Amino acid sequence: MEKSSSASEQYVPEIGHVVRMAPKLNEWASMAAHSYGLYSGINAAISRAHDKSAPIVTHADHLRTETALLCIVRLFATIDRDSQISLQSVNRFLKLPNSPHELATAYAASNDRAQIEAAMKACKAGIDRFNKYYSTIDWNAIGRMQSFRNSAIAHITWGEVRKFVTHGELETLVEIVGRLAGETTLMTSGLNNWPHEHQEIAHDDAKHKWDAIFAADHRDVIDY
Repeated sequence: MEKSSSASEQYVPEIGHVVRMAPKLNEWASMAAHSYGLYSGINAAISRAHDKSAPIVTHADHLRTETALLCIVRLFATIDRDSQISLQSVNRFLKLPNSPHELATAYAASNDRAQIEAAMKACKAGIDRFNKYYSTIDWNAIGRMQSFRNSAIAHITWGEVRKFVTHGELETLVEIVGRLAGETTLMTSGLNNWPHEHQEIAHDDAKHKWDAIFAADHRDVIDY
């Protein structure tokens, strides 16, 4: 049965839903990290291009913009206040008095008291880390991103995106959301699955591939 907080009537999940939402939140956070990795990789390649005014660089710049926009949409999906599948929902669950015990039971995948007690230490440490990362969220930036998503995204230009979120804010939020989703996965399953790994791989792939494309274009060896 779904629960609501008496103060705000916002959704507070039970442990079963937290367990079920954890993989989806991790997937969304990983997609956001992947998109940001593509953006930063293309950005790094453009900074090294021989001729930044070349048409191929302009093409890459357009793709760079699209990956940043995808990152914003995917990132907001993980922390949308109005969504039941949300890191905000997880945060509300963690405030419940019995959440450490319920997490430990899920973590241990057992009703054995000894195994649950052994898992309790790991889960309490995970809750502490989750709370630490959650406390660093810039909610002003999240509010601007919500406004962007709700009213501006279909008509926006990249120059206008900066009114809603800066590159620095985006990078920081990707890191925080990835940590929160990873901790949620760890606390509910004992599995290590960290979204930032997708960011690193995507960054390296994009940078190396676009470095090669720009170099080949500069040598005029690409047959368009």
